[in-house]
Amino acid sequence: MPRAHSRKLGELDASNWKNLGVGRNASRIDPAIREIVSSLNSKGYRTFSSCSGGHRANLRRRFDRHESGYIAFSPPSRIPFALYLALRGRNQDFMFEAEAVIHDGNGDRRETVYTQLDWQLVDQNTHRREYYEKLFTEMKRIIERFPGQPPDQKEVLTGLLGKPQLRLGSRIVSGQMKRFTR
Repeated sequence: MPRAHSRKLGELDASNWKNLGVGRNASRIDPAIREIVSSLNSKGYRTFSSCSGGHRANLRRRFDRHESGYIAFSPPSRIPFALYLALRGRNQDFMFEAEAVIHDGNGDRRETVYTQLDWQLVDQNTHRREYYEKLFTEMKRIIERFPGQPPDQKEVLTGLLGKPQLRLGSRIVSGQMKRFTR
């Protein structure tokens, strides 16, 4: 799969929090998942970062022979877990992982809270574009059936961090949103 941007750009704040209404931002998203990210955004799910995966990797390794793809959401959302549960039984060509993450960047206290869905082609399969096309078609169909993102994110944050930490979690999310939308 071709990269829409360099690996380094994908790790920078500038590549995150893409408003797809701005044409140049849409071009930063991997073409293979641009429609998926766009449909998620139109349903109110805020994508934090994304990568289609399937880029060149070292095929001589026994494990992790294929580069993984992901879609991250912030404010945190339940959608990665719903996608995981819908995909795990349908698609045996990929390994899936859904996770909630909180980290402090490079130790500089620029904290970020998000949820993420990861996929990686199983090591036994040779890299073929058809595997990814099938996966992304399935993802689009599943997303079409999902309701939109509820407007109140406090319930998700409370589920992740607990009620005593809701205020801190809300402050972290507010700070990261200001940081990435500058």
